[in-house]
Amino acid sequence: MSGDAEVRGAATGSASDALRELEVRLAAPLDAATCARLVALARALPGRQRAIVAHLAGARRSPAIDALIELSPGLPGVVEGVYHALRLGLTRELGERPAPEHLALEFRASRAHDFEGLLTHAEAAFPEHLERLEIDGKPWHRLALWGPLEGRHGLRRVLLEHGGDLVYLHRKLARLRGARLWLNGWRFESDGAWTVAHQVHLVQAWIDHATQLAS
Repeated sequence: MSGDAEVRGAATGSASDALRELEVRLAAPLDAATCARLVALARALPGRQRAIVAHLAGARRSPAIDALIELSPGLPGVVEGVYHALRLGLTRELGERPAPEHLALEFRASRAHDFEGLLTHAEAAFPEHLERLEIDGKPWHRLALWGPLEGRHGLRRVLLEHGGDLVYLHRKLARLRGARLWLNGWRFESDGAWTVAHQVHLVQAWIDHATQLAS
């Protein structure tokens, strides 16, 4: 059965069936399939959302974080669950390999009055980490920090000196239309459910972990 069909089944099936399935799913290993079903059950059983979110957040595993990100960040415990996973350095599972530890902010050139000032700020704070790109014939920029490339001490040193700049630049640039934030393999769109107000906590969690790498 497809994921969409499963969601419809959870939504249209009886509450008692959904509750029985929830008991089974909460006792099962949190693989990708189980986590996807828990997302569907959370939407079908609003009264059990807190329990499902707490279960996913407590797992600190990639499929569980995938599931949390699929849920509304307005649900109690969702942002906190993703925050704590990033603060522990969790990365997303991509096939058989985990994603590298990284933060990347991709944004288009803009005519906003403060854009050039922000770009100058980014170039001054992160001269080796700001890339100029062309996507679909349009100019883009990527501010990227890669743990494997920087090394443990290098990444920590950059962020101890410029972590505040990174937080500030993200708050401003992530608001641009089409901007994308990548954190350890997870993507957050500027016009998606995970707004800049949610993302700032995740960026800080990522910085907190990275600055502790060499301590």
